[in-house]
Amino acid sequence: MDSMMMPVTERKLSSHMYRELENAIVECSLPPGTALSDRELAQQFGVSRTPVRDTLHLLESSGLVERGQRTGWAVTQIRLQDVRELYELRALLEPAGLGRIVEWEDDALSKVASMFDGFSVPMGQGEVEQYLIRDDEFHQLIIKATGNSQLTRAYYVVDRQLARCKRFVSYQDDSRREDSLREHRLVCEALGRRDEKAARAALLDHIRTAEDALTGAIKASVPLSN
Repeated sequence: MDSMMMPVTERKLSSHMYRELENAIVECSLPPGTALSDRELAQQFGVSRTPVRDTLHLLESSGLVERGQRTGWAVTQIRLQDVRELYELRALLEPAGLGRIVEWEDDALSKVASMFDGFSVPMGQGEVEQYLIRDDEFHQLIIKATGNSQLTRAYYVVDRQLARCKRFVSYQDDSRREDSLREHRLVCEALGRRDEKAARAALLDHIRTAEDALTGAIKASVPLSN
């Protein structure tokens, strides 16, 4: 049965199943390599196997699930080359929003320029959680500034995959948090001056250092192939 022709209740269950499985994979409660049975998942969620397979296909297209030649479905392994490619995609997608932001009205641009002004160096323990939230808000703001829904969806896939990688190695950038703060401020300062070129250079430098930190953490945690 085509998924678009499912009964409404089953479509809702399918959507719920996708969110549940995606979150479980990103949070690593379903770790890399976990086998996924469409029959068992159908029983678990109380649906037929058709929406389960549709969900697995969607997760496959997001890079979170892969299909083996003989073993059915499994949660995708974390590979160093995949991480590098995800950061390469970030470097292609994120700068697209900068040109729009530098054209914003003064008040809106001033708010962007001051997004990281309130954090101290060194950062207090009580500030860390708020900084992580602000970090995510900032990058989401850049992406949404593009006004491109297709780009936004593509970025969501990249962001979720990288979140899974960080969770898998219990990655926290404590050792470079002040550097990360400085990098964000450089991007914001350039945007405040309406200097798109400088903002782009600072953003790409931030993405490169973030990539180096995460790939270093992965190499130190597990013996992964390139």
